[in-house]
Amino acid sequence: MIYIKKFNFLGGRIIKTGIAVFLTALICQSIGWPYMLAVITAIVTIEPTAADSIKKAFIRFPASAIEAAFAMLYTFLLGVTPLTYMLVAVSTIISCSKLRLHAGTLVATLTGVAMLTIVHDHYFISFLIRLATTSIGLLTSSLVNIIVLPPNYTPIITRKIQNLSKQMSSVLQQRGSELSQVHACHKQTKLQFQQLSAEIEKIETLCEYQRKE
Repeated sequence: MIYIKKFNFLGGRIIKTGIAVFLTALICQSIGWPYMLAVITAIVTIEPTAADSIKKAFIRFPASAIEAAFAMLYTFLLGVTPLTYMLVAVSTIISCSKLRLHAGTLVATLTGVAMLTIVHDHYFISFLIRLATTSIGLLTSSLVNIIVLPPNYTPIITRKIQNLSKQMSSVLQQRGSELSQVHACHKQTKLQFQQLSAEIEKIETLCEYQRKE
């Protein structure tokens, strides 16, 4: 495994997205399949944790199958018209909502309408290729998320807790001084308490990410 102890999530996610996009496009190109929609799928599959990528992949695949089916059906019946775009988008959103595929609704809708511009015949074959390219995008991104720069939030959590302890000590001393002088809680003290609460929520989120990993 490629591992960096001081993992910067923002930078790490950019790197992983770039690798996933490149590999997805390379695989599709080598097979001779269109890779625009596969690349879109690869981009949205990179999640904060590998667990989330895998979990949402099982939602996005059926959502992609639904949008591809609608795109082929309406193109076959109506051709590529403004009405076709509307029907594909609305039908995909309604179907994903009814089937509770919420995590895949947006990408399915976007790729569904994008698919109308690249498919004009051989509808069933195009449908199968769409499912195959979706699988390539999902699998590639999931593997990249697992193997490349696996998130390690422990150092960040530790550092944040240490900083939080110092800040909390300072705020408690300040509030204790206010109470000893029978003063109301100052506006600045309230603001510091709110900042501490927000920081605690961030730490809880990172702990949840690490637990999933």
